[in-house]
Amino acid sequence: MASRSPFEQDDEVPNLIEDKSHSTGGTPVAMMQMANPTVSRDRNTVSFAPITSALPYLNMNTIHISCSSDRFDPYGNFVGMIVYGYNGQSDFYLNGRHCRAGYMLIKNVNSINRIPADTMHKKLFKWFFGIDLPSEFSGGGFAYQNGTWKHNSFSFNINADLYHDTQKGMHQIEQQLVNAALNRLYINDQWFYSPNLLVKEIFSRNTRPIYSDQSSQFTNIVQYHW
Repeated sequence: MASRSPFEQDDEVPNLIEDKSHSTGGTPVAMMQMANPTVSRDRNTVSFAPITSALPYLNMNTIHISCSSDRFDPYGNFVGMIVYGYNGQSDFYLNGRHCRAGYMLIKNVNSINRIPADTMHKKLFKWFFGIDLPSEFSGGGFAYQNGTWKHNSFSFNINADLYHDTQKGMHQIEQQLVNAALNRLYINDQWFYSPNLLVKEIFSRNTRPIYSDQSSQFTNIVQYHW
C-alpha cells in the first residue's frame, strides 16, 4: 500500500476518490488506481499521490508561466502543459532543461506543428525538451480550440506514469490550478510582468472555485489531434 500522504484533504476541496466522473462503468475507481491530488491544510501546496510506495509525492507550491509561451489570441488555437514532475521528482533536469512542479507552457499550434510527433501535446513536449515524451514524465495537458478551453489530453492525462489514472480529462483540482493561471495571468497578459501564481492564492478560503469561461464562440475550421 502507498505511504500516507503528508497532506490531508481540505473540507472545501472535492473528494475525487469517490468521484464517479473519473470511473468506468459507473463504479468509483479505488484510490490505489488513480491520481489523487490533494490540497494541504494551510493551502500552500497541492500534492500528487503515486500509486506505488516506491515513489514520493509530487508537490506544487507555485504556478509559473514560461517566458517561452506565446501570447494569447482569442481567434487562435493553443496547446498547453503543466508540469508535475519527472521520475518521481518535483524539481528536476530533463535533457538540460530545469523544471519544477507548476511550470506551465502554452504555445500557438502554428509554432509547433512542424515538430515530428503524432499529437499536439507530444509536439509541445518535444519542442520544449527536445526529446519524445517519456513515461517517467508527469504533467497535465490542456488546449484552446474553437474559442473554448479544454482539459483533455491523451498524451499527458493518461500517460503511463505512476501518478495518473486512465482518464482523458483532468481532475477538478488540476482544472482549478490551470484555470486560475489562465484567467489571472495568461489571458490578460499579466504573465509578461508577473508570471507566478501561488497555490495558496488559488485555494484561499476567500476565493471561490475557478472555472474557465467557455461561453466564447470563435470560429476556426482547423482540426487537430490533441
